[in-house]
Amino acid sequence: MKRLLLPALCLALVPLASCIVLVGAGAGYVVSQEILPGSVHQAQVLRDVDTVWAQAQATMQDMKIGDYETTNYPRRIETVVDGADVEVVVEAYDLNRTLIKVTAKRYLSFDNDLAGLVLNRILDDLGEDH
Repeated sequence: MKRLLLPALCLALVPLASCIVLVGAGAGYVVSQEILPGSVHQAQVLRDVDTVWAQAQATMQDMKIGDYETTNYPRRIETVVDGADVEVVVEAYDLNRTLIKVTAKRYLSFDNDLAGLVLNRILDDLGEDH
């Protein structure tokens, strides 16, 4: 009887442990994601600005076509993605909170789909749930 009690107890705790892991994984680190006036796609993440800046540069390096221009203050990346001019701005919002802003223009008009795609790609590369 005692031999069966321990395995049964372990099996009973397995579903509880997996539920806890799933709840923690679903919480994520994206505080907010929105579209601002001027077709600026913005996300606020719970990461320090240096980590987000490094990941944004790496992501844009992979996505770019043609020239790639960065400035460190303000943290800004300008490049061409899929024929559109894309600008990514990374700003410190608070301690371990960072804003990511993405704008895309094609033929003198805003390209909301591409800006959203770029922002989501940066968030994916950061390992964020959005």
